[in-house]
Amino acid sequence: MDAWIDKLKAAYDAGYYKTEEEPTHQVMFPWQNKTCKHCPFWSNSICQVFAEYRSSTAHTCTYFDPWNRAAAQNIIQERQWQGFRRWWEWFNDRGATR
Repeated sequence: MDAWIDKLKAAYDAGYYKTEEEPTHQVMFPWQNKTCKHCPFWSNSICQVFAEYRSSTAHTCTYFDPWNRAAAQNIIQERQWQGFRRWWEWFNDRGATR
């Protein structure tokens, strides 16, 4: 999916998919003039979906689009549960070694 959206963004930047001759009448795509800093899953230079550094000026990913936000929230929640399960196992194992 990311390769497809990258191609679409590149085609738009090259002048394809223009709906009107007059730039002020163009229909905007959701990602236009948007970067990671506009994403609800980006905070303090960290992408919460990918759990990695992302520059505030980086291009948005597919999780920026509203229809993919539920999937992003599921990824974030699963990562949190994994951390909790690791902690729970550590917590229970430390009592067994005493």
